[in-house]
Amino acid sequence: MNIFILIFFMTVITFAIRAVSLLVFSSITLSTLTTRFLSLVPVAVLSSLCGPLIFKPSGYWSNPINLAEFWASLVTVLVARYGALPAITAGIVVYITGYKLGF
Repeated sequence: MNIFILIFFMTVITFAIRAVSLLVFSSITLSTLTTRFLSLVPVAVLSSLCGPLIFKPSGYWSNPINLAEFWASLVTVLVARYGALPAITAGIVVYITGYKLGF
């Protein structure tokens, strides 16, 4: 029963934070520079989450040349100009191939 109370309060707090920020900032017009800056935040967050997983997959620094994660991410970035599906597919294929080869 305690877990449901915890989930309920977490939901209420999360909703309250989003509702208050929506109500406060809905009438404010942001400058172009601020809008451009905020549009880059998801990219920065994703990079900060993926970086350690690419360069430290075992928890310690390794040479990127020997990491399947590095090659898969590099191929994914290079193929991303052709769309999300080809990039994801290429990254997965390179990762699985590198993993099977022992990288």
